[in-house]
Amino acid sequence: MTSVTVNETTNTVTVTTPGPAGPSGAAAVMVRGQASKMDSGTIDIVTQGVYVTTGLTATLDAGTANGMVLATTNAFGLKNTSGSTKLLRFYGSIDARTASGNNKILGIKLALNGTPIDATECRAFTGSSSEEAKLVTSWMISVAHNAEVSLFIANHSSSVDIAFARGRLVASEVFA
Repeated sequence: MTSVTVNETTNTVTVTTPGPAGPSGAAAVMVRGQASKMDSGTIDIVTQGVYVTTGLTATLDAGTANGMVLATTNAFGLKNTSGSTKLLRFYGSIDARTASGNNKILGIKLALNGTPIDATECRAFTGSSSEEAKLVTSWMISVAHNAEVSLFIANHSSSVDIAFARGRLVASEVFA
């Protein structure tokens, strides 16, 4: 049920519409978070085909976050601070190219507490050395309180560093 609160002192009106009912029938507030990095960075690649953390720091959209903060172990990730285990749908994307060379295969995976999840892998080709691969992945993950989900990346063609252009990670709670 939508409620309307009028504050005559400040001349404001607040309209509140609760989310779907939780298991107890009470209105639920969904856990959610999103972080992005919209400027360039370099990702060090030591071994071809090995997924690594980006080593880059994203910016949390604090205005939309509820029960999530920027990860502390991997700063291009989200941490569940809701107080309980949550089923979350994650969407992650990175636009990147290799620092040199043409037609390289890059890949991304979501990682839970630093362990890449193989089922989330997405691969794409770069074109020329100035053309970016558009990498996107999505998956539902059960995330414990204080657990972190982050984006990992790999160069499957060589050990050349990756030139990061932009990326984002979005999480939304899924009600069963």
